[in-house]
Amino acid sequence: MTFYMPPSDVIVLQNDSLQAWVLPYGARLMQLWWMTAPEGPRPLTLGFKNPADYRQDNASIGAVCGRYGNRIAQGQLARNGQQWALDINNSKGHCLHGGREGSGQLDWSVLAADANAVILTLDTPDGHMGFPGRCTAQVTYALQGSRLVWQVQAEVDAPCPLNFVQHSYWNLDAQAGLQHHRLQVNAQAYLPTDALDLPLPAQSVQDTPFDFRAAAGFPESQIQQLDVAVKLDAERHLRRVACLSGRDLSLTLSTDRPWMHVYAAGNLTPGSAPLGAAHLPGAALCLETEDMPNGPALDAPVWYAPGQKYFHNMAFDFTPTER
Repeated sequence: MTFYMPPSDVIVLQNDSLQAWVLPYGARLMQLWWMTAPEGPRPLTLGFKNPADYRQDNASIGAVCGRYGNRIAQGQLARNGQQWALDINNSKGHCLHGGREGSGQLDWSVLAADANAVILTLDTPDGHMGFPGRCTAQVTYALQGSRLVWQVQAEVDAPCPLNFVQHSYWNLDAQAGLQHHRLQVNAQAYLPTDALDLPLPAQSVQDTPFDFRAAAGFPESQIQQLDVAVKLDAERHLRRVACLSGRDLSLTLSTDRPWMHVYAAGNLTPGSAPLGAAHLPGAALCLETEDMPNGPALDAPVWYAPGQKYFHNMAFDFTPTER
């Protein structure tokens, strides 16, 4: 895989182990390079070579999705006798990832940047995509040796549900497909969905394709099915929750969120020139730590009041391995 020089409008973080390319549009992780791969620098996520191509992307590649990642049923919020109609941008009638102009489709501002970290900010007004209240958000990407840290914090000036999600597509081999990858997740339960892709009551992962309590691969027959939220063991503190391993590199994921959406890119289609593996169904895996899908309708604790800070912490640790 060819190592490309970063475009001029991309923020570059680098140390001896990793190089991260961050794009202010959508606060996107455009690419993460493993600098000491045996063959030379290797891209670990899906991306596009040209930053301008992200503006036509409809798969949230590398984006920070919000104000509320995942689905809100029928684009409706209701609380304390008030109702709000959100932007409906999903084929089944829902608000998905914050709407057509959610945080992944907006230009963030750079607050600070150095060789190892960047902080981006976004300010959206009351009523943006239908959400109540003004929201100010701040995203940090930081390299710490062989660790990539991602953090988002946000505040609102009126009660509003928040759930910012980092939406990178991981392929640790930079080769077509996930055939050499295995995933282990500390999750005992998952959310089945109905015909509208809305969550039903949680069920055990036992005897389902979503049982990754022991490391398992990704049979071709299961790629289309693998689009599911799993309930992570323990809650609300930073802890190891999953490990994705490729041929010679492992990614250990830590988070403070209670849920993680596992998506094997079953609906991904080729688009503009890729940076990393080709964009095809089953080309990569999204590991989106999050709060409950459709949480506002399910009385999940996802509403934030003025003065109450939203904080989402995630870390990716990379370790060379041998099989």
